[in-house]
Order: sequence, then C-alpha cells, then structure tokens
Amino acid sequence: MSQEEVDILKRALARERASRKAAEEILEAKSAELFELNQKLEASHKELETLYSKTNSQLQGVFETIADAYVVADVNGDIIKMNEATLPLLGIQTINDSCNLMELVKPSEYDRVYKAFNKLYREGGNISDLRVNITTIDKRDIFVQINASVIYDKERPIATQGIVRDITLENKYQQALVAEKQKYSNIIANMNLGLVEVNNDDEILMVNHSFEKISGYTESELIGKKGGVVFQVDQENDIIKTENEKRQQGESNSYELKVKNKAGEIRYWLISGGPNYDLKGNVIGSIGIHLDITELKSLEFQKEKLLQRLEKSNDELQEYAHIVSHDLKSPLRSIDALVSWLKDDNKDKLDDTSLQNIDLIQTTLVKMEQLISDVLNYSSVSSDNSEIQSVDIQLLVEDLLKMLYIPEHIEVKCMRQLPVLCGDKTKLQQVFQNLIGNAVKFNDKDKGLIEIDVEDQKDYYKFSIKDNGIGIEPQFHEKIFKIFHSLNKSKDSTGIGLSLVKKIVNLHEGKIWLESAPNIGTTFFFTLKK
Repeated sequence: MSQEEVDILKRALARERASRKAAEEILEAKSAELFELNQKLEASHKELETLYSKTNSQLQGVFETIADAYVVADVNGDIIKMNEATLPLLGIQTINDSCNLMELVKPSEYDRVYKAFNKLYREGGNISDLRVNITTIDKRDIFVQINASVIYDKERPIATQGIVRDITLENKYQQALVAEKQKYSNIIANMNLGLVEVNNDDEILMVNHSFEKISGYTESELIGKKGGVVFQVDQENDIIKTENEKRQQGESNSYELKVKNKAGEIRYWLISGGPNYDLKGNVIGSIGIHLDITELKSLEFQKEKLLQRLEKSNDELQEYAHIVSHDLKSPLRSIDALVSWLKDDNKDKLDDTSLQNIDLIQTTLVKMEQLISDVLNYSSVSSDNSEIQSVDIQLLVEDLLKMLYIPEHIEVKCMRQLPVLCGDKTKLQQVFQNLIGNAVKFNDKDKGLIEIDVEDQKDYYKFSIKDNGIGIEPQFHEKIFKIFHSLNKSKDSTGIGLSLVKKIVNLHEGKIWLESAPNIGTTFFFTLKK
C-alpha cells in the first residue's frame, strides 16, 4: 500500500472519529432533553391523576347528595347507575336492584318517549323538560320530568345520563290553576258587573263584556284611554284621580261617580276599587268593579223629594192640629162659662135634676177638652223635632213619683237600679206616667203594690210595671192599645193613653205587651233600645 493510500485512510479515519464524537455529543444532548421531558411528563401525569381523583370525588359527592333522582342507563333503558334519591322515586329497594326505565313508561306514552331518546342517540344534544306518566316498581302512578344527555365512548353513544324529578303535585297544581283561571275568566267575562283594569296612569288595560254594555264602548275603543277623561262628567272635581292615588297607597274602597256613556246619557256608577300588584308586591295599577245604580239614584232623588214634601206636610199638619185644637177648645170654654153663669144665676130656681144635668154637661165639657189635648199629643208623638239625649230612667221615675198623686195605701217600689239610655226624655216620661198612673187608678186593693223592674237583654232593656189591681180580661189585651178604646168609662179616661204609650215605645224601636188576670193584677212589659 502506498503512502498516499495510507494518508487517505488516516484522513478518512480522522473524519469518522470526528463524526462519531459529534454524534455522541448530539446524542448526549438529546438524552438530556429526553430525560428532562420525561421528568415533566411524570409531573404532569401526577397532576392529572390528582385532578382526576379530585374531580371524580366531587362528581361522586354531587351524584350521591343531589336531591333529585340521577340515573345512568344503557341504550336499552336498563339502569347502570343511580343515586339514593332514585330509590323512593321509582320504588326500587336497593341500588343493586335492576330496573328498565322504558318498562315504567305508560303504554300510551311509550312511542313518544322511545322516539325522543332514539333521536337523542342519533343526533346528540340533550333532552330538556320531557314530561312522562310512569308506573313505579311499587305500582304508583306519577308524573315525572326528565332532563337527559348522551354518554359517548370514542364518539360512540353507549348510555344516557339524566335527572328525573317527580312533578305530580306540581302538575296537579298547574291543572287546578288553569281550571281556576278559566273559571274566573268566564265569570269575569259574563258577570253582570263591569270590570276595568287600569295602570298607574289611569290608562285602561282591559274591560269585560258587561262594562262594554254599561258604558256603550267596545274594549278596542277604550284600551289606552284614560277613564277619567272618557267618562267623568265633573272634570274639575277629579274623583278618579283622587281614588287612583289611594290605590297607590294600597287602599281599597267604594265610591259613587257621575258619568256620561257613549250615547251621552248621564249615569251613576258605584265603583269598588282595589290596587293591582305585580309578583314583587309593587302597585302597578288598579282593578274596579262597576255597578250601574242610575235607577237606584233616581229612586233616591225621588225619596229625598218625597221626604221633603212629607216633612213639609207634617209641619203643616202639626200647625193645623194646633189651630184646630185651639178652635175647638175655645167654644168648649165658652159653653162651660155660659153653663157656669146659668147655674149661678138660677141656682135657686133650678131643681135637683136640672142641677145634676148641668154638672153632667160641665163634666162632659172637661172630658171633651182633655180628649182634644190627648188627640193633639198623640198626633205630635211621631214628629222628629225632639232631641235624642241620654236619659237616666231612675232619676226620671223618682221625679215622676214626686209629681203624681199616690194614695197612702199604694206602695211603688223599684226592684233594682234603672238604667241610663238614649231617647226623648219627654216622651219616655209620658210612657212611665201613663203606666204608673193607670196602675194607681185601677187598683182596688186595700194594700196596693206597684213594682217597677228592668232586665238587660243585650241590645235592649226590658222594663216591667206590675200591679195587684183589678186586672184585664185576656180578650182585651190587644184592644186596649188601640186609640179611643177604654175598658173603664170613667170621666178621666179618653182611651188614648195606652195607644200613646205604644206609639212612643215603637218610636224607640221597642215593643209593648201585657200579662194580666182579673182581680189578681196586671204586668206591662216593654222594651227600649239601649
């Protein structure tokens, strides 16, 4: 081998050694990089394992503690996994028991549910608010809501997971609510009272058919219009605005309103209004019920006119009664004077029979004058000119007993303290004066007794005046209260006293009656409002 060939080989060997060294250096650098990368991968793997363990633990906690039933089912509907809440819902005994969800579905709804899940597997996505009637394992019929999604393995659907919620009660409530809403909608639409809903600016939002009838307007003509502008006659006295301000304060009430309908007729409405609230409790307007009271108002106006005429007529009648009383008494007094003169001038010339007849004439004249006075008193009782005041009946009776003539053989006793009540003092005095006076007048016993008593009866006082006098036959118990009916034809009796008493008691919203037996005595009962 020549020297030249040897040199070539040496150079080739040197180049090979240099290449090998460079390769070793590169390999060493790459090995270091690979080692470092391996360390990083191991660290990342540990982090992923930790994160997976943490996430899996969190998901398991949610799975176990969720209040709703959570199930995982394969493509055939067999449950693979479920939480504790699923057991009572579906009537399953333990988590290890098998159950096919599709077998729980009502036959009438099977096709609908099958198509829904078949579409879910084919197209993906999720099922939201699927409502199904099912029969549980323990034979309960319930209504459930299902929200589900697909579980994939390498892009192949293998199962579904979802939440199943029992909405049986909610569904019943919803159905009841719909039924109630429909019922009240029908009532509102067909009731004979007009209904109007307005907002806080008095703009009409809704009216029912009855309001269309009483107003003459259609709903489309009224929507958006202001009720106060359309209907109210007196624009200066804005009643509607005032009432709407009350609604803003949460106040409900009723009021009358003079309005003009579409035909231009003046009508009167009674409106019962109340605030309308939103779900947050804010006042968003008001709702009013309208009743057309035009006919009632017309009757009221007529009544007022009639009362005015009646009051005027009563005043004229009272005036006439006083005039007639005066005009009747004057001739009687003149006759009485003439008879007295005749008697005095001829007392030595007249025999006993004539004198007796003259006395009879004078007695009759006195009775006639008393009768006229009693008739005037009777006609005056119904007048309302008297002042209603607080009357102490105990004091009234005590004063009355001082004025009346009570014979020594008759005792008058108040059995208990008499009350204080509201009434006409003068008229009440007439009641006790007549009844006590009659008890004295018609007592034939050697030892007479009159007992005055009272009983509290809630809204009334029940008074009684009892005597041991001559008594009254049962057939006359009603008759004696009629005017001009007197059982005893004495010169002091006109037959008006008890009828006057009954009239006064009636004016005080009471009633009067009696219990009596001949020769034993009489008890008059009467009630007076407190």
